[in-house]
Order: sequence, then C-alpha cells, then structure tokens
Amino acid sequence: MLEVIVDGIVGVGKTTLVRILQSELGLSPFYEISGERVEDLLRNFYFDGKRWSFTLQVYFLNKRFYQMKMSEKNGRYVMDRSIYGDFLFAKAQHELGMMSDLEWEVYREMYDNLVEHVVPPRLMIYLRCTVDTAVKRLKKRGRDYEQNVDFSYWSLIRELYEDMFSRYKESMLLVIDADKIDFVENEKDRKNMLNVISDLLSSHRGIFKFDGEELRRVENWKS
Repeated sequence: MLEVIVDGIVGVGKTTLVRILQSELGLSPFYEISGERVEDLLRNFYFDGKRWSFTLQVYFLNKRFYQMKMSEKNGRYVMDRSIYGDFLFAKAQHELGMMSDLEWEVYREMYDNLVEHVVPPRLMIYLRCTVDTAVKRLKKRGRDYEQNVDFSYWSLIRELYEDMFSRYKESMLLVIDADKIDFVENEKDRKNMLNVISDLLSSHRGIFKFDGEELRRVENWKS
C-alpha cells in the first residue's frame, strides 16, 4: 500500500523526508527517479529545453507510473514526488514554450490514460517553501545543470503546485511549511512532525496544516 507521497518544488527536502519516514516509520521507499540516463536527460533538457522537454517528461511519467504500480504490492511505501507533480512540470514547460502544442496534447492523453489506473496514497504531504529558499538549496547542492535555470521557471512550478493543492481531493493532505520547520537539524521539529504523520496515518481524514507546534484541520489548506 502506498502510505505517503512527499511532493513539492525541487530543493524543498522531499528526499530527506522520505529517508526519515523510511528510518523512523519503517516505510519502504520509492526515491526520486535517478541514474545515469536521468542525469543525461536532465542535463540535455536544462541546456536545450525545446529539444528535450517531451522526451524527459514522458520518461518520468512512465517511470513514475511503474513505481505506483509497484506500490500496490504487499508492504507499506513512501514515495518521493507524485505522478500529479510530474504533470505540473510538463504543464510548465508547455506554458513556457519548451513543449509544443502537439507534444502537450500527446503527453496529456498519455497522462490521462495512466492516472486512471493510479491508486492515491493514504496521505499526501506537500512540503511548501518559497522559491528563494528552493533556489538557495539548489545552489548549495551544486548540480551544474540546475544553475542555468531561470528563476521564473521555478516560480511557475511553485504557482502550479499551489494551484494543484488548492484543488487536491484524492486523499488526505498535510501541508508542512518547510521554511519554518527544520526536520533535518532540529530534533524537536522532527519528532513533532513524525508524531503528526503517525497520528494521521492511524485515523484521520481531511486537510491539515502543521506549523511545528500545532496541527490544525482546515477546510482549505490556504486558510
């Protein structure tokens, strides 16, 4: 069963949180798709988006769908990024002219066909942070091809994430403010967050916000 998906803009700390949930809650991880082929595709895309956008996004879509199929097997799983998040990157690239109208139509048809067969997680965690914070973290991790990306691209990605989660109804949703909560260095923050996630997986349904001290149920995650 897919217990948790951690999603959010690049650099927000998704992989770190997945590792914590693996270690502390015993969930089996599906990490962000990686490897030499991915590195080559990403490097090609960041230096020539119009040529490589469609190829890159179809590759991610196919691999993510495979991960989600595998998560239906016996066990309890946590996933780094969702198939819904993949869609946002393709949408942003189309809006910015990196993916043609025809490529976008083909991508959307593939996505719509695949997502019909996807089982949502029990809990979706949206790690929310500002674009400034995300860009600082990208610079810190030092991948050369990420340094060439214009700030406006990450701004659009964040806007699309905000819009998606304002309408998200597929499962329980927890919004964590990653600008305020340090689950890496601050032990209290990490323990509080883990207690909240464990509690939600045990019994709750709905939309919740966690500010490091208090868990609140909300009608709309922006409230």
